[in-house]
Amino acid sequence: MATYKPAKTLDEQIQYLKENKRVCFNVIDEKSAKDILFKYNYINIITPFKHHFAKLSNKKEVIKENGHHVYENNIEFSKYYELYKNERKNYPIISKNIIFFETIFKSIFSYRILTSYTLESKSDILSFLDAVRTRIPNNNHYNEERINHMNRHIDEIKANINNYHDVYCFFDRMSLGQTLTVYCGLEYKEQDKIFKDCKKVGIDFGVDKTPDFISKFFTLIAVRNCVMHCNSLEILIRFYNPKTKALRDSTNKKRFTTMIKYLSKEKGYTNMM
Repeated sequence: MATYKPAKTLDEQIQYLKENKRVCFNVIDEKSAKDILFKYNYINIITPFKHHFAKLSNKKEVIKENGHHVYENNIEFSKYYELYKNERKNYPIISKNIIFFETIFKSIFSYRILTSYTLESKSDILSFLDAVRTRIPNNNHYNEERINHMNRHIDEIKANINNYHDVYCFFDRMSLGQTLTVYCGLEYKEQDKIFKDCKKVGIDFGVDKTPDFISKFFTLIAVRNCVMHCNSLEILIRFYNPKTKALRDSTNKKRFTTMIKYLSKEKGYTNMM
């Protein structure tokens, strides 16, 4: 059985940084650095940004020796902290834009579903969701992992039917991911109708086709989950699978950096009437 790395005290973290990552504490002293690590966590301050200071190959890939990065120069702790602050300063505006997007999209989605389909009973909703489940693999070219994930969403939605007295509340209480799953399983004409509604109110990501909107939507949800859980966007951009250390390719990285830049600017749709 694989074992986890033992946790380090703040003193041990400082010592580890000095001995293994050549971190110096001239601009920010060790006491202040320990306070920062205590408040914001090593995995947020150091882990996402260590590749910026590690030795690179001719292909600009991080070199590892015995499973560890190689650091050729001393690095001030303050440089790590600045990278962390620069990343996190955009989280409030990103969160605001996502919250408004989610509010508006779910309102449009709920309205169109409830006025386009006959959903007057639990059995009506179950039949509707079964049709959605069937359409998802037919409508889209998703891999097995994504389809399984979307099927779990549908199972979760079904399990919650009895928790709400009214169908209006039922659709409003779905998570954004669940909402996207159902959207992906609608008939194309209904998808297009909702997309046109989104375009009218400015939550269309600047695209003109429904499939492109759906692709952007998936990316937004990944950014949403990262920011709302206070995780690092640097990790999200770099790693396809953080557990296996599988890196994203350049196209995939660009997909996330583009969405993050988009969400880091004030949006007209956040101005309430």
